[in-house]
Amino acid sequence: MKKYWYVVVLAVSLLLLAGCIPSFNEPPSTPSSPNPAHGATGVPIDVTLSWQASDPDGDTLKFDLYLGTTEANLELIAQDLTTKSYKPVGLEYNTTYYWKVVAEDPDGETAPSPVWNFTTSVEPNMAPTVPSNPNPAPGATGVSVTPTLSWQASDPDDDVLTYDLYFGEAQDSLSVKVSNLSTNSYTLTESLENGTTYYWKVVAKDGRGGQTEGPVWSFMTIEPGTFLAIAYNAGPAVEGANVVVKSGNDVLAQGVTNEDGEVTLDVANFPEKVDVEIRKEGYALSKIEGLKVTDFVNNIKEVQLREAKLYPDPDTQTFPEVSLTFFDMNGAELDITNITDNFTLRVDVESENHPSAVYAKIGNVPGASFFGGREFAPDTSTATFTNIDVSNFYGEVPLYVVFYDYNDNRVEKIEYLTINREVEEVEEELFVPFSWVDFGYVNLVSYTRNQGVEFYSKDNLLETMAEKFDSTNDELSQDFNPMKNFGKSLEAAPEGTNLWVEVSWVDYDSLYVWGLIGPNVIRPDGYNIYRSFDGVHYTKIGVAESGSFRDSSAQNAPNKEVWYAVSSFRGEEESELVELGSIVPLDSFNVDLKSPADREKDVSRQPTFVWEPTKELTSPESEVEYYYTMWIYDLVQSENFILPGILEGTTVILYDFMTLGAEEISVTFLGSEGSSEYDDLSWFLYLPDGIYYYEDDKLEPTKTYDWGVDYAYAVSYDVDSFAYSIAIDYGWGIDPVGGVMPEMHNEFTTGN
Repeated sequence: MKKYWYVVVLAVSLLLLAGCIPSFNEPPSTPSSPNPAHGATGVPIDVTLSWQASDPDGDTLKFDLYLGTTEANLELIAQDLTTKSYKPVGLEYNTTYYWKVVAEDPDGETAPSPVWNFTTSVEPNMAPTVPSNPNPAPGATGVSVTPTLSWQASDPDDDVLTYDLYFGEAQDSLSVKVSNLSTNSYTLTESLENGTTYYWKVVAKDGRGGQTEGPVWSFMTIEPGTFLAIAYNAGPAVEGANVVVKSGNDVLAQGVTNEDGEVTLDVANFPEKVDVEIRKEGYALSKIEGLKVTDFVNNIKEVQLREAKLYPDPDTQTFPEVSLTFFDMNGAELDITNITDNFTLRVDVESENHPSAVYAKIGNVPGASFFGGREFAPDTSTATFTNIDVSNFYGEVPLYVVFYDYNDNRVEKIEYLTINREVEEVEEELFVPFSWVDFGYVNLVSYTRNQGVEFYSKDNLLETMAEKFDSTNDELSQDFNPMKNFGKSLEAAPEGTNLWVEVSWVDYDSLYVWGLIGPNVIRPDGYNIYRSFDGVHYTKIGVAESGSFRDSSAQNAPNKEVWYAVSSFRGEEESELVELGSIVPLDSFNVDLKSPADREKDVSRQPTFVWEPTKELTSPESEVEYYYTMWIYDLVQSENFILPGILEGTTVILYDFMTLGAEEISVTFLGSEGSSEYDDLSWFLYLPDGIYYYEDDKLEPTKTYDWGVDYAYAVSYDVDSFAYSIAIDYGWGIDPVGGVMPEMHNEFTTGN
């Protein structure tokens, strides 16, 4: 028993002692395993910092986070964190940061980590935006020769941008024009060439290696305004003429025409409309009033400068004053900016010289009727043209009024009409012109004449021709009549026509007559004619009511290929362009009469007549063919003509001598025996009372004759064109305007 009590007392005593012993707290472990790792680089600026730490007593820890850019100056950025991670804000790129964590348990025991560091990544660079919004706009034309180029670009990082500007005339080989521009514009310091296409691009740079290349843009500089002075419609150029461009009394530009009759002027900063005055000693005055600059930029404006008929000194002359008044069909004055129907035009002229002629036409410069219909009033200073038809026009169109006085002083006054006639809306398709090639014919015919002759109803040429033939002789076969297209009734053929092109196409009316118009096709108001000198870029040159147009432009020239196209229009609607092909007009030539020579004596009574062309004509379209005929004139004490021909039935066909290329022609006169060179040739006498075989085998002895070539022309052709060069047409109707006189007939006298 006693032993048992001691045990109990001992146990109780131990329990009491245990309750009086104090507890011990272990501090947290040192934070470790930092993320980012100590010394890490390229750390994103949105990094979440994390670490590891524990408490030996299992206590819940809190953490204080210190951060700074230097180890000695760490700042407390987060306190009493309950997690072992933290995402700081405001970190900067490419910066080294120092940080540490202090772990703390509930008893206030702390454990600081070592100071760690990491370096943030280099700031990612976003390239500049693609340069855009260029000025001049892509494909712009009429741009100044000293343009300011501008563009737009920005940087997503708000970096300051600089620019490299590339420039040149070839899209694939641009060179640096200027580098490191601090602005988004640049003015070219050297003048560019007129009428030239330039290419350019911009590279935007942000200074941190980021750059963006823009697209290649292009623009064409303004074409200079070119004037072409010609002596008459389709005539030769006038060199040395003084051309002055004015706005009111202000002189804008001036120059002198070159050997081609052209003067090119810089039209930069010109107003919308200008006046043009042209003068030259020996020539009449010429003026254009109210010409829109857009009508001769990228184009050539032709203007006639005629030789003076009365007063060769231009300083003694003043320009006629031309005024225009417009009336509707009820006689009320008309607003030309809103013309809805046909109208009346009154032309009033004040001129020091007697008035010669007034012409008026919508769409084209008027002239001789050979080149198209127009209004015309002779010998008057006041002309009234009624019921001028507007049915073939819509929108803005020029009205040309041309006045001549007796000195041939000329004023071309232009008013731009706005025609707003009512055009019925229809469901039918607009007619599209056809090419004559589709029907086996050609679209283009050019004529080059050897002489620029002026001839009127009393011209010596007509009188000479009338004396040669009696065009009223009914006994002469019409197939043979050399005067069938030539007579005293010819009143106003164009002056000195040298070269023109006749353009044709199949129009609506022709197909309608043939019954070839479909049920859903509507007739057009008219046709637009276009011309090109490269086969690619076409310029509108005129308007026609039907399927033909004569182009008398002096821009056409021998051996210069020219293309044509046509479209139809109705109101504002225009059809597709129909290409008609191209033509190369031939050069001019003449004929050399070699034998018998002029004034030659004791010539054989069976002479050999020899002639040849003075020039070898060539064409890329075909080998050039030459055609001739000749006559012998027995005019001494008689009016006999001896000619080569072929009798077919009762009709004498004039013999046509043809060569390929410029070959010499020889034909021997054997009278009733024909010719040793041509088996099918016979000789005929053309007498006032008829045509007869020449009955003798020789010419008469000791008699004086004349001989000459009565027509000579050359032709080249291809599938869509014929080109004629007419050296001589002594009344045979080859020349559409009447004839080209021979320059020489040789006189010879036969022997015994």
